[in-house]
Amino acid sequence: MWPCPNCRIGYMRPRRITYAGYHGDFFIVIPNMPAYICDVCGNRQYDEEALLQLMPLIGPREEGGQAQDLGVEPPDRPQGPGWGTHRRPA
Repeated sequence: MWPCPNCRIGYMRPRRITYAGYHGDFFIVIPNMPAYICDVCGNRQYDEEALLQLMPLIGPREEGGQAQDLGVEPPDRPQGPGWGTHRRPA
C-alpha cells in the first residue's frame, strides 16, 4: 500500500479487476487481473509483473498497432456475415 500518485490523499490497495482495452483492432478482456486501486479517487494501476506476462500474448496497446494472434480458432466457431463484428468502428 502506498499513497496515490493521482490524488495524493488515498492509498493504492491491491485488488483483482477486469483488464479491458483495445489492442490494435481487437478489444481484449481479461478477468482477475492483479491491480492497485486508490480507495479515494479510483485511480488504477495494473500490476507490472502481470502486464509483463500479458504483453507477449496480446501485443502492444497502441492505436496503430496490430494485436498478435491469440491462437487458432476453435473448430465449432459459427460462420456467417454477422460473426466477428466486435471490431472497433473506423
